[in-house]
Amino acid sequence: MYLTDINDEIMCISKSGNKIYWMLTNEIGAENFELRYIEIPPGGKSSYGRHTHEHEVFVVEGKGSIRLKDGQEKLRPGLAVFVSGGEEHQWINTSKTKPLGFVCVVPKGAEAELKPPCE
Repeated sequence: MYLTDINDEIMCISKSGNKIYWMLTNEIGAENFELRYIEIPPGGKSSYGRHTHEHEVFVVEGKGSIRLKDGQEKLRPGLAVFVSGGEEHQWINTSKTKPLGFVCVVPKGAEAELKPPCE
């Protein structure tokens, strides 16, 4: 078993200015998936693009939207989102005052370039 909490030692800031907390990773023995908590600041967004890997997301706090190739869907706490590998997407915080926070699960090793130590 392994326990952790959100702290600066496991956090990196993305090129878009979003905080990524690497909560459970292959470095602690997670053999298949890695769990992250992502916080997008008010008015912020992720880059628009695609990855070869899928994402499973659970929205914890804030309001926002996910931009897809064919439009946008609103995000709210309690909503789960599946983004398949290769699907174009962008996470957008539509609030001017509160962060958009969500749990994001990816396959082990996906987006490893964003892991601590941050460069």
